[in-house]
Amino acid sequence: MTLEADVQQGWHSGIVEMFDIDLYPVTGNVSDVFYFTNMLKPDETKIQWKGNTYEPLPLISSGYEKNTTGQIAQPTLTVSNLLGTFTEVVNSYDDLVGAKVTRRRTFAKYLDGEPEADTLQEFPIDIFYIERKTDEDILSVTWQLSSAMDLEGLQIPRRVITQNHCLWKYRSSECGYTGAPVFNVNDELISTTGLSAEAITVINAWKLNDQRKVEYNNAASARNKALETKLKGCDPNAMLEKRYSRTAPFNYVSNGASLYRFARAYWDGLAVTLGQNYRQGILRETIVTNTGRYTSQVNYYEIEVWGGDPTSCAIYTAQLATADATLATATTNYNNSQAALTAAIAALPANDPLWNIDVCGKRVKSCQLHFPGQSLPYGGFPGANLSR
Repeated sequence: MTLEADVQQGWHSGIVEMFDIDLYPVTGNVSDVFYFTNMLKPDETKIQWKGNTYEPLPLISSGYEKNTTGQIAQPTLTVSNLLGTFTEVVNSYDDLVGAKVTRRRTFAKYLDGEPEADTLQEFPIDIFYIERKTDEDILSVTWQLSSAMDLEGLQIPRRVITQNHCLWKYRSSECGYTGAPVFNVNDELISTTGLSAEAITVINAWKLNDQRKVEYNNAASARNKALETKLKGCDPNAMLEKRYSRTAPFNYVSNGASLYRFARAYWDGLAVTLGQNYRQGILRETIVTNTGRYTSQVNYYEIEVWGGDPTSCAIYTAQLATADATLATATTNYNNSQAALTAAIAALPANDPLWNIDVCGKRVKSCQLHFPGQSLPYGGFPGANLSR
């Protein structure tokens, strides 16, 4: 499961928000980095992410919303100062103006130490700098943050940015790509014609891995859907669906309120009995008819289908078991294909011509091919996240 797939589901684990405060721009010491969060794990232990331990500290941060008016966000960060944690460092280093603040978010299940721990599953990070201290007392310290382009005295461009073209060196520390050498300058999968046996193995291993990844994602999505269906279908307190229609096939309930009294309920054109699974919903229409000495009134209601039906629950449970088995197979196949691809790349000689044929097209499309399933940052390229 990936973070992108999690977001598309109707349910997921809690989002954990963490902050890295890098004082290097202020103190000149690369080790002056503090890690804070206002959360603890359910067992009251500290949160760990990417090998760092985040100290629990009461804090509030807001104002990260993006808008289309052109105004750059200026978030605020308020942290507890009950124990005088920040007083000394704030007074010693000019209110920490210029310190780098990185806001990180991920789902709890991806944290270090969890069964599904994965440091690659992270929402796009927010990087801001402390522009000024707006308030300080014995209870808290509040700072206003600004983006790198909004700092006082900053002149832009810091580097030239050209539309749809990346300026970073391919496979460098700025680019960060270390994967398989499989694409040419035109963003096409390299043909195996004329390649060495080791290079052909790499190309074929990449193709199989790409196929297995699609199978895994589809299986994971189907399993999550089956689980959601089962949880709702077996829960007597979960409403699955509601309908209303007075046209054939009827699916309404009507109650007479005068001389002629009757009650009928239909679902998919068939008469159903109201009870645990089929229930009368809200009143939608009331029709009153006068026929001489008689007056009839008919009330039309929505029909609701609720979970808890044993037969349906058994079906949903069996479907979930099938989806679990399919996902387990897809996971094994995907892991095996990843291992095979890693081994194939390791076995490819450093002087193999495939390394020279592998060239990045330097376009957004190229970046998407090399970093599939990841949200590209502002500017379209991973290197655009770096502040110089």
